[in-house]
Amino acid sequence: MNRAVVPPSRRGACPALSAPMATGDGLLVRLVPADGWLTLAQVTGLADAARACGNGIIEITAKGSVQLRGLTEASVGPLNGAVDTLGITPRTGLPIDVSPLSGIDATEVIDARLLAARLHDMAADLLPRLGAKVSVVVDGGGAISLDAFKTDVRLVARPGKGEKTWDVWLAGDAARALPFGAVRGRDAPDLVRSLLERLAALGPSARMADTLPPTPPADPRPMRETSPIGLFALKDGTSACGIGLPFGALHADDLDVLTAAAKAAGARDLRPAPDHGLLASGLSPEAAEGFRATAQALGCLISADDPRRFVAACPGAPACASAHIPARALAPKVAQALEPLLDGSLSVHVSACSKGCAHPAPADLTLVGLEPDAMDNRVAVVREGTAGDATRPLLPADALLPALARLSDALTRARQPGERAAETLARLPPASLEPFLLESAVLEFTP
Repeated sequence: MNRAVVPPSRRGACPALSAPMATGDGLLVRLVPADGWLTLAQVTGLADAARACGNGIIEITAKGSVQLRGLTEASVGPLNGAVDTLGITPRTGLPIDVSPLSGIDATEVIDARLLAARLHDMAADLLPRLGAKVSVVVDGGGAISLDAFKTDVRLVARPGKGEKTWDVWLAGDAARALPFGAVRGRDAPDLVRSLLERLAALGPSARMADTLPPTPPADPRPMRETSPIGLFALKDGTSACGIGLPFGALHADDLDVLTAAAKAAGARDLRPAPDHGLLASGLSPEAAEGFRATAQALGCLISADDPRRFVAACPGAPACASAHIPARALAPKVAQALEPLLDGSLSVHVSACSKGCAHPAPADLTLVGLEPDAMDNRVAVVREGTAGDATRPLLPADALLPALARLSDALTRARQPGERAAETLARLPPASLEPFLLESAVLEFTP
């Protein structure tokens, strides 16, 4: 069954199979498997479809969605047909996120899928009045945290015996969400519905933050580690082995090699995961090592402290017609230049243009490709902002990496004992960064 192609009404709408989004390298579609996993045969078939219908690039987003790039209006229909033939059921309805290991995680408090299914059915009639970005997180408390997800309603399982209780938080990630109280599992659907009805009454542009009274910003709470990279114990005694896609992307040819390695290791399935991850489930620890070795040979991330994990990058030139710099090709070099600073506290975004597709949220450092001028200055540097905040070029592209290396060295030398890189950068007055990048000036820090 082919689905009609309906262009999204605004940029930022979810580019689902039925509503592909125009990007600089063609149309982009996003697929979230309803079951949360793909069989190895389905992954192989999806790689075939990515080559036949698009440019072969497959991405996993920060929230664990699968994206296929480079499609055309003529190829979207065949892609939909391939997805149907493979038996992949896309998630529909209200976006409700659970851990990719929900139901099989040996450490989870509760299988979050049970409540998620009830919430999905409960919200069906509200969808026409809710915005496309409205979402719910149901966190069963397992090994892979969903704390970094920005959402409208967050339910987190509270440990303990007896009837399960969920702590409820509103609007934002776990560090900044507003605590709302606790609810018994049996009452959770009614509570969530009442909260969503508030949004529906305000119209499709409303988010949960719009329903809350203004409050002064509070210090952010600590968040649990979200990385899916590593070995995770499962209820049946096997393990799930998680790796990260380099800058969130892998070519279909490499995905074929990775899938073959998962099959050789005895994997049951492959599960897209948050933070651009992919999990092979049902492995023994010994078999997982073979899978990890293949992933590493393909350039994938096999360590949670890999500096590339903290750098976001779009495809860039030449893949994207809107690009002014080769962002994804440049990103590994940026990660290498800034490696001493990439301790998990500092976020870096390499954007090939001012649209900032790879990381819409503010980053500590954003490097933006802009139209070249007479001086051929093609890269802007934005501190604590988005790609859209770039106002003018600052550096020639070929001067960027040496400038970043100087910045990295200066910030490393200025770090105080126990201080994280983001804290060191915060002590640097705003006006100090640009002269240093241009002229190797001496950085002056506040105490």
